[in-house]
Amino acid sequence: MKNALFSILTLLLFAGLISCGGAKVSQAECDPVVNELISNLSFGQTPEQAEKLKAMQGQISAHLLKECMTGKYDLTCLKSSKTLAALATCKK
Repeated sequence: MKNALFSILTLLLFAGLISCGGAKVSQAECDPVVNELISNLSFGQTPEQAEKLKAMQGQISAHLLKECMTGKYDLTCLKSSKTLAALATCKK
């Protein structure tokens, strides 16, 4: 799980670096989506995996918020994603 979280964080960071332009979606719209996504990702994990996610939650949340605000993701899809694989399918 740690490798998967690191991989998705790296992927999102790379996507953020290559994206240009300002925010297309407001922070007010993305905050609840990101909170729901983090909650969904932590559900059903082992205590060790949940602890690792909790330790990285600040970094992950900040990056997901930034990515959400680019407007390149379907917000409904992000909000309902329950796995990292599902998260990857949300790009428009």
